[in-house]
Amino acid sequence: MTKRFPQRLSSRSALFLAIICGFLLLVWPARRLRSENFIFYFPDQHKSLPTEMMDNAVYLPLIPLLNLAGQVSGLQEKHNSLKVWFGDHQLEFRENKNKIQVNKASVSLTHPVRRSNGQWMVPTGFIPAVLPRITGQPVLYQHGTTRAFIGNVHPVSYSVELQNQPSGVKLLIHFTGKVSIQTAATNGKWIIFLQGPPVAPLEQEIQFQNPYVSRLDFDDQDGRPKLIITPTSNALNFYPQVSADGKVLSADLMKPPSPQQPVLAQKAPAAAAPPSPGAPPAALPLKPGAAAPIAAAPAPAPSLPVIVLDAGHGGQDSGARSQDGVLEKNLTAQMVQKVEGALKATKAYRVVLTRNGDSDPTFEERTLTANTARPALFLTFHAGEMGDRSPVIAVYTYRASSPPPANDKPLPFIRWDLAQQPEASRSQQLAQDLQQQFAQISGANAPQPMEAPVRQLRSVAAPAVAIEMGTLSPERKAGAIAQPAFQQQLAEAVVHAVQQFSPGGAKP
Repeated sequence: MTKRFPQRLSSRSALFLAIICGFLLLVWPARRLRSENFIFYFPDQHKSLPTEMMDNAVYLPLIPLLNLAGQVSGLQEKHNSLKVWFGDHQLEFRENKNKIQVNKASVSLTHPVRRSNGQWMVPTGFIPAVLPRITGQPVLYQHGTTRAFIGNVHPVSYSVELQNQPSGVKLLIHFTGKVSIQTAATNGKWIIFLQGPPVAPLEQEIQFQNPYVSRLDFDDQDGRPKLIITPTSNALNFYPQVSADGKVLSADLMKPPSPQQPVLAQKAPAAAAPPSPGAPPAALPLKPGAAAPIAAAPAPAPSLPVIVLDAGHGGQDSGARSQDGVLEKNLTAQMVQKVEGALKATKAYRVVLTRNGDSDPTFEERTLTANTARPALFLTFHAGEMGDRSPVIAVYTYRASSPPPANDKPLPFIRWDLAQQPEASRSQQLAQDLQQQFAQISGANAPQPMEAPVRQLRSVAAPAVAIEMGTLSPERKAGAIAQPAFQQQLAEAVVHAVQQFSPGGAKP
């Protein structure tokens, strides 16, 4: 008995400890969660930092982040504040505050500064808001991604399309720069390692409705950009190759040839009357005991046409403002969200956005997003002062300014300066289709389409128009254009116009 008692006590203690641990797991606040790496690309190297999720936002450790971009020369920490000297710059942080001081200038972040396990943490919005100020280097970062490009780094991007094959599908990936590849296979997936410049994907994940391939993912968590192809079956052959200029990757996903091919009779069949129009061809006779013909695989579904939606302004650029505080950047984002939902509901289009959240991509970045997606059409949304009558929905196509601005810089990746000119007639047709649909919205004033030197349209290599809503000015309340019901009507009108336009000239 004396020997069993300690064992019984140990078992009870272990059971009690397990219950306590389980209870703590249930009640412990799920505010922090270790997540993936964040990759920083520099002209000659890449570095990574671990991220941490706090309150549904991605955070990075402040001091390691600053030391990646330069050199921290001094720190002064108090109970709930921190001063950092970074080169010639002084930064001041306060715990749980969204605003920081950079050389006595106030900068607002998307989320408050936090502390975790003794480290000061900043949200990823710190990257575009602060790093360019203190490093003097250009910084390219798209909100919601886990990579940033600092300095003279020119990442490539890519677009994807599928082409039908008799017993498979050809996956075509068009890059904006030269790449080389290495391939591997694991867990029923094919991995394509991309060698060359860094990669900034438009979409981290692309899903297909196709009998041969289900999805394409991009991953660079270890600093090695790679594409991961998930086939629908393990019984497919994979044949990748890169074009001579290194800008097109083609990969054939094919059914392997059948080991038993149907054997045709040696004696030709008797002549038969020609089939009537539309009737299926007669089957050829087989030798006795020969395998039956293999049924042809269904043709893969074609890839969906892409619609690019551009919400004007964003970030620190609020655009126009109404008397009751409605900001153009928020209004255009709401409008794009409505249009995106209406287009996806048709299941006939794939939608690409030029900005996500409250970010402000440059003209060049928006153009890069649009052109590398190889869109069927492009719509950019704006709002502003448009007179006394409201609501107004005006549609604009591009008209070149003459002469072009002296300080107009070429785009960093592909020179698209004249890309809209060949699309002028189709853009005008798209504008006319949109205007006709907007005119049917009760109470809306939809003037005839106009031409204007809209900067965002100039470089888009697809039918492209600008849609401007009004009136939005400090002298008037926003009124109908800020109401969800009106925005939904406008979104449905856009869908009807797109459907009307597509058969008449949109890219396949």
